[in-house]
Amino acid sequence: MVNAISVDLEDWYHICDFDNSIMLRDWEKYHIRLESNVCRILSIFDQFNIHATFFVVGMIAKNSPELIKRIATAGHEVATHGFSHRRIFNMTKQEFENDLLESKKYIEMAAGKEVLGYRAPEWSLKRNNIWALDILKKHGFRYDASAVPLSHLGGNYFGLYPYEIKTKFGSIVEFPLSTFRCFWERIPFSGGLPMRITPYFYVLDYTRKMNRLGHPVMFYLHPWEFDSEHVKVALPANRKFMHYCNLESTAKKIMLLLERMEFSTIEDVLELRKTNHSTHSQPIKYDKYHDGAYFKSVISFCFFIVSLALGILITAYLMKQYAFLLILILFTIFYWPWGLLFKRVNALFK
Repeated sequence: MVNAISVDLEDWYHICDFDNSIMLRDWEKYHIRLESNVCRILSIFDQFNIHATFFVVGMIAKNSPELIKRIATAGHEVATHGFSHRRIFNMTKQEFENDLLESKKYIEMAAGKEVLGYRAPEWSLKRNNIWALDILKKHGFRYDASAVPLSHLGGNYFGLYPYEIKTKFGSIVEFPLSTFRCFWERIPFSGGLPMRITPYFYVLDYTRKMNRLGHPVMFYLHPWEFDSEHVKVALPANRKFMHYCNLESTAKKIMLLLERMEFSTIEDVLELRKTNHSTHSQPIKYDKYHDGAYFKSVISFCFFIVSLALGILITAYLMKQYAFLLILILFTIFYWPWGLLFKRVNALFK
């Protein structure tokens, strides 16, 4: 089973609801870190003989076409991540279509390749803006990778594995974010913050489990995740945690995974383009899964769980008759309106 690996080619300041106008004016000043991070990612992929899908922000393709050309020349797939990194639900249908076509134009000009795929910034495809798939298919896109089958994000409307969705202009393939079941909710594990905080052994084991069931896993990375020294900006508490937590683990985890499993582009995994050669990695170079890194991850996780359990018990003991509040908080944690809560807290400090 070959899994899909992708890179959201955006810079550290492409954060929704964050004013990045200063960074865009001083493009040359900030762009150098993006180029060095992309070069590091390309070097890692080359080391393991792997081709990936790069979802490119169109603005980057416009300002730095030579970087996109280098990615395409190395044999990687190029797809679009929108032109200005705006979420779908923040745009009208016409604004979305204009944004999509502008990104497609600059990416294809730079790469010299047709763009077949799209990923919405911050997984912003929802049931009430499913019209975006009509527009994608209208302009020749073959697949979308924007859906998240989580109750508080994309919604349970979407499937768990790659499948076709009918649009006004024909069917388009949807490749949703990979998740695992945790009690009554689903949790992502294969990229971004979820992969950075999920123990390595569990990422590996659950990927192998999905592969045995016949399903590929979608992995995704960001260039800024390979740069723990990039500029830190003032963000709301939840976004600060999402962007800066455990960045040092990204490169180490992904290299361990690349060494043990097969990966390729999304178009190759979905068999959307006929080629004369295989574009996925060579046979597994290292098939010893239960090695030192694996057991170290297991031991570290067990230590964390024991420490957490002791902390909860001690807290409950100190709270005495109010301990039921702790149980209530833990019980509702998956459905707690964290976004609204953080928004209210941050408003108090403005």
